[in-house]
Amino acid sequence: MIKETRLVENFLDMVKISSPSKNERAIGDYLIQILKELGLEVKEDNAGELNGGNCGNIIGILKSPGKKRFLFSAHMDTVVPCDKVVPIMENGIIKSDGTSILGGDDKGGIAAIIEMLRVIKENNLDHPEIVIVFSMGEEIGLLGSKSFDIESYGVDFGFILDSSGKPGRIITKAPSAARGTITIIGKPAHAGISPENGINALTVAAHAITKIKLGRVDTETTSNIGVVKGGQATNIVMPSVELEYEARSLSNEKLESLLKETLDIFENVCKEFGAKFENDVKVEYPGFSLDDNAEVVEIVKQACNKAGIESETVSSGGGSDTNIYNSKGVPSVNLAVGMSKVHTLEEYIEIKDLVNLSKILVEIIKG
Repeated sequence: MIKETRLVENFLDMVKISSPSKNERAIGDYLIQILKELGLEVKEDNAGELNGGNCGNIIGILKSPGKKRFLFSAHMDTVVPCDKVVPIMENGIIKSDGTSILGGDDKGGIAAIIEMLRVIKENNLDHPEIVIVFSMGEEIGLLGSKSFDIESYGVDFGFILDSSGKPGRIITKAPSAARGTITIIGKPAHAGISPENGINALTVAAHAITKIKLGRVDTETTSNIGVVKGGQATNIVMPSVELEYEARSLSNEKLESLLKETLDIFENVCKEFGAKFENDVKVEYPGFSLDDNAEVVEIVKQACNKAGIESETVSSGGGSDTNIYNSKGVPSVNLAVGMSKVHTLEEYIEIKDLVNLSKILVEIIKG
């Protein structure tokens, strides 16, 4: 039932459409047209307006009164560079020409959802009521899903297509994440004439960094300083420094403990040196954990079995819209799309994975 050529052509069309976060208008308009052609009830919410973007979440509903409601979702935005994607097909693989990302994250997920809808229509398949959400701003903080009023749609289960790995992989656990800026304010002075009159903010930061936990803290927890900004000139004692920090954990208790320990260390070291300490670090999104026997998980396992594809349940170190939908009370899983080396110029996806993912989705709605 899956038409490979059509599926691939749709994917290629979409990756050529530039869609950086908060600038999803072009891909949004493209998807609105497709959903309308397929006979869905289509609308756009105000997520773009709420988050400073030019496109909201694109929502489509395929009615089936009296049936359970299934949410299928993938995000429209991609990381940069994505202005001029030139996809290349070679030996069953689709990749970019090496000057940009490909955009399989997450247009591979979108392509599979569209193919599922086309198969339903062509074969007049019986199906649950289907709610489609193509979200905006996922790559910069899950903005679209946070703004989407999923509660008003009465969704029973969510299937989010936004993970690397082979189709059949089911993400049942993902971490809570905290993010923010740690700022150390020292005191400027002439570095050559009177350095003793200054307080070097970088020196203070360095002393604190030697005491905190960074990298892989344990099997469930990570901690990272990813960006450092500071300084004015080589002849000025650095007056301030900003550290962009994040931490993640599958355990909410471990995350809270790590954050308290980290921020306490920075504050105490700042006091020791006479520097000031500021931060806006906070939990950005909650984690989720589903039992391997949860109904939404069993639905996917059975669909994989019918499609002849091996399934497995795993945990992830990354966040996705799945985190938000679970936090809003909708049991949801994140399904692997097949994309590889995402967020790099070497990103690629295998055509057979696009096909297999589409097969799984069709089996989900048939089941």
